Amino acid sequence: MAIKGIITKRLYVKYTRCRRAARYEASAPDAAKLSLTVQQRREETKELSRLARALFPGGEVAGSVARDYEELVALSEKTADLLKNKRTVYDGILLAKNLSCTFDIAVPTEDGVYFYTVKCATAPSENYIRELAYLAHVAKACGITVAKLSLIVTDPHYTRGKQLKESALLRKIDLTKRAARYADKVVKNCEELSVFVQKNDMPEAVLCANCERQFGCEYFSDCYGKWMDKPSLFTLHGVDSATRYKLYEDGIISMDDLRANAHLLKPKVARIIKLFDEKAVEVDKEDLRKFLAGLRYPLCFLDFESLQSSIPRYKGVRPLESVPFQYSLHVIEKEGAKPVHTGYLAKEGEDAREEIAYRLAKEIPQNACILAFGKFLECKVLGQLAQTFPDVRAKLSAAKNNVRDIGAIFANDTVYYGDSLGARSLKTIYRCVDADGAHGYEVGSVHNGADAMATYLMLPNMSEEEKENKRKALWEYCKLDTLSMITILEDIKKRV
Repeated sequence: MAIKGIITKRLYVKYTRCRRAARYEASAPDAAKLSLTVQQRREETKELSRLARALFPGGEVAGSVARDYEELVALSEKTADLLKNKRTVYDGILLAKNLSCTFDIAVPTEDGVYFYTVKCATAPSENYIRELAYLAHVAKACGITVAKLSLIVTDPHYTRGKQLKESALLRKIDLTKRAARYADKVVKNCEELSVFVQKNDMPEAVLCANCERQFGCEYFSDCYGKWMDKPSLFTLHGVDSATRYKLYEDGIISMDDLRANAHLLKPKVARIIKLFDEKAVEVDKEDLRKFLAGLRYPLCFLDFESLQSSIPRYKGVRPLESVPFQYSLHVIEKEGAKPVHTGYLAKEGEDAREEIAYRLAKEIPQNACILAFGKFLECKVLGQLAQTFPDVRAKLSAAKNNVRDIGAIFANDTVYYGDSLGARSLKTIYRCVDADGAHGYEVGSVHNGADAMATYLMLPNMSEEEKENKRKALWEYCKLDTLSMITILEDIKKRV
C-alpha cells in the first residue's frame, strides 16, 4: 500500500523504468490490474523466500507490509532493534526519512550486515542488481554497515528427491561489487523521486520498447489498451521493435496511418496490410498437399497444459521444468467420423504424470497420427513421460514420433490468412477461420497457457465454489485448443 511521500523499493524500480507507472504506484496503486501470471509469480516468490529461511535458521520475522505511516515506523523500529541485537531478520523493512526498503533476509556479522533478496529466477538480471543497489543506499542511510548484497535464486540443475532440499535448490550469488556500480545513480534517482512523490501530475503515456508488456506492467492496459483491441501498429506482426517505436514517435499508429506511410514499411509488412485489406487467403497448394498427404487415420489432436515452477513440486523434477497437469485429446477414428473427446485435469497439488502417462498410452490409438499446434511442448512432455514410466515407454515414444505440427504450415506461410495481420498463434488462426468459435477464448477466466498454469497453482487457496468454477474454466480452455485444431484442419482441406 502506498504511503504518501514515502519512496518504496517498488516505487523506485517503477521510476527507473517508467515515470507513468511510478506515478500510478505513488498516487493511485489501486488502478493496478495484475494478470493471473503476475499474481501467481508473486505468491511463488513469497513461498521461495520462506524456503530460503532454512539457509539462515533461528531468525525472526520483523514484518514488512505497512498499512500506514505509523505502522511503517513501528515495523522499521522492530527491524532495527533485531539487527542491533545481532538477530537474523526475515521479511524486514528499513526506513530512513522518506526512503523505505523491504528485504527478505538480513544476517548481522562482525563485518556488517549481509542482505539477501530472493527471486523466482535461475540467474541475476540488471533489474535485480539495481534493486540491491537501492537496498544498500537505504541501509547506509539508516546507519547500517552493508557487508554483502546477495541474490538467492534456484539452481536449474537441481533435481528434487522425495523431499525438497532447500540447500541444494537455492544458491546465493554475491552481487555486492556489481550493485556498487549503481550507487551514484541511486543517489540521483532518489533526489528526483523526493520531488516526484510530492506532485500529482500524470506523465503522458509514452510507449517504448522497454515497456513490460501485458504480463509485467500492472498499468499496461492504460497505455496500450486503446491500440490493442483493434488493428493498429501494436497488433501488426512482422515489425521489428526499433521500427515499431520509431513509427510510434512519428505518430504513425492507426491502420490508416500505416496505409498512408506504406513506403516506410518493409515490403513484407506492407504486404501484410494489403492482404488484410483484401481479406485474402494465400495458399501454397503444393506444400499444403504434402502436409495433408502426411496425415492418416486414426487422427488425434493433442494439447497439454503444464507447470513451470521455480520450486520443483514433485520428485524427479527440476526448476522450471514443464510438468503436465492437464491434457485434451480428440480422436477421429476414420475419415468422416465424429471426433471423440477425452481429457484429464489433475487435482490441485497432485503429481499427475503417472496418471496422464497411462491414460494417454490407453487413449491414443496404435499408430495414430497426432496433430499439435507448435508440437514442442507435446513432444517434450511425451518424451519425458516415456522416460519416466518404462511400462508405457514404447507406446509413448511411438506417439511422440507420430506427432505432426499443424502450426508449421502457418509459420512458413503455406497457408496465410489476411485477417491474421501476420500473427501465427493458434488463437489468431482460429479467429480467422471461425470468429464466433474463437470468442470462447475470451469468455471465462482462462485465456491463455500462462493463465492456465497460474490458475492451477492458485487452486489450493480458493473456496470450493471458486475452485469448481476455475476447474471448469481450465477444462473448457484446454478442450477448445484441440477443437480449434479440428476446425482449422477442416478449413485448410478446402484450400487445396
